[in-house]
Amino acid sequence: MFKPRFKLLSGLRFKSRSYATVKTHNIDWDPMKSTKQLTYNVTTDSSKTSRGIVLTLLCLTPIVTFGLGCWQLKRLKWKNQLIASCEDRLTYPAVPLPTNVKPEDIPNLEYRKVLITGHFDYSREIFLGPRLKDDQKGYILLCPFVQSNGSGDILIDRGWILDKKIVPESRNLQHLSCPSGEITIEVLLRVPPTKGMFHFDHEENSRLFHYMDLKAMSEQVGTQEIYAQVIEDFRDRPDWRRDDDDDTTPQNDDVKPWWKKLWGKKDEDTKQKAVIDDTQEFNPLQFINAGVPLGKYPKIDYKNNHMNYLVTWFGLSFASAILLFMTLKKGSGGSAQAEKLKHASKYLG
Repeated sequence: MFKPRFKLLSGLRFKSRSYATVKTHNIDWDPMKSTKQLTYNVTTDSSKTSRGIVLTLLCLTPIVTFGLGCWQLKRLKWKNQLIASCEDRLTYPAVPLPTNVKPEDIPNLEYRKVLITGHFDYSREIFLGPRLKDDQKGYILLCPFVQSNGSGDILIDRGWILDKKIVPESRNLQHLSCPSGEITIEVLLRVPPTKGMFHFDHEENSRLFHYMDLKAMSEQVGTQEIYAQVIEDFRDRPDWRRDDDDDTTPQNDDVKPWWKKLWGKKDEDTKQKAVIDDTQEFNPLQFINAGVPLGKYPKIDYKNNHMNYLVTWFGLSFASAILLFMTLKKGSGGSAQAEKLKHASKYLG
């Protein structure tokens, strides 16, 4: 029959686990007394000084960068006004250059189209460069221009020329590459960039310049400190032609065909009319190969990067202000480890 097992279970003894009811501090009551342990991460005079320097820099960074951003904002407004005024001057028609113009008047006339009459002095040509154009080596050709009205010589930037054509005699299309006699040209008045602090001084009496130094150039070639650029123009100029400028060798009357002798006068009249009515236009490659300088395309060359600088400075100001706020907020809460060490030092005497 089934018998209950209470008697077997009654003989077993159940063991129970006892827990301490007294709560003690989580600190060793007999620790090793070590200065290194108690002063670890505790603020000292040197750390306070370093923290003060860092905090001062964090406080100054938002202020300084915000000031630089405001300064760039003013520069941006000034540059926009300058570019707008120069663009307006580009739309004006060309006028003769006043005889009483002075170098100090040029900034108010920059990018103004003017007409000047006179002749080039090729014996005083100077070069700026080298400069690459379409992977070809060349130089910027500058030549003194003697004005017919007697108001002085000015320095003219005729444009880029191939390095193989720097000698005037090696150039073709002489009436365009080296026009002789009195001519009228259209130029842009410009204020050249000033010499930078990293630029070397120009070698005296050298016709090659590595950067634009109007003062040194004017002193060397004997012109006023007035700088102008020839405007790009690929049209032919028949009125600049001279008898000895023709690239083709003229035929002698004795060897002319009989039909040319018969109709000689009519042929000459037709040729003269064709020369006067010539409206031929060249392309840049023809000018380069012939040694005709490529003039300046009329556009504004000013760089306006102030908006990028403005965004950069204001962005740094905003980011540093957030970093300063987080640093101050973290510092005001105190250090948990420092509080524990302070509590331990209190009981250890």
